[in-house]
Amino acid sequence: MNISEAFSSGYPLCAILFVAFIPAYAQKYDITPLVGGRYGGTMKLEQQGVSPRVDGHLADSVSFGVAAGVRIPAEDCEACGLLEFRWMRTDTHIGLKQNPLLPPPVVTPFIATTAFNPATFRPPVTLNYFLGDFTYEWTIPDARSIKPFVTVSLGAAHMSTPVSGATRFAFGLGTGVKIFPKPHWGFRFQVEYLPIVMHAEVQSVVCVAGCVVALTGGVMNQFQVSFGPTVRF
Repeated sequence: MNISEAFSSGYPLCAILFVAFIPAYAQKYDITPLVGGRYGGTMKLEQQGVSPRVDGHLADSVSFGVAAGVRIPAEDCEACGLLEFRWMRTDTHIGLKQNPLLPPPVVTPFIATTAFNPATFRPPVTLNYFLGDFTYEWTIPDARSIKPFVTVSLGAAHMSTPVSGATRFAFGLGTGVKIFPKPHWGFRFQVEYLPIVMHAEVQSVVCVAGCVVALTGGVMNQFQVSFGPTVRF
């Protein structure tokens, strides 16, 4: 059945568009499970009603997720572009960050009994990234199985603590390489700068002997390294 016959037979419009879309993008989909590491991330913390503020650092941790997308024609290549949705998750914790150039603080009886006790302050944090990626690949004429690429990402990051959660804008810029020993499968390695825009708001982190809150604002710098097998069909 061609498109004109489908219209005349009363098929739903979405089904007609789906039938027309499949041949144009057949064998041009990528799916990549990903695993890697997330590094960096500092925020200002304050125990409500108590000064001073301190720096809380997100511990480096393992990340995992999946990316799936459709390959599209680029200006100078039939299928060098890739529009992709990516989900990444990281389970980490906050620790108190000490400036190595300054002497360690004196732990007074007050500090030792508050939520800012450096020995016990390790509230868990979960980060979920939901990103839309645009990737451009280059083909090396003498090594067509090796494809360097750059990626620009826009999306959101949901940060949840034991007390509350908040969703913030995230963006990224990355680069990497894909290696395809076979036409339909290969490997992807990627490094990227993936910061979170911290809105001017307060988020509760933990409430033990008084609530500790994150005084957000500015950009929280994050770096991501990921690796995974890619299936192309």
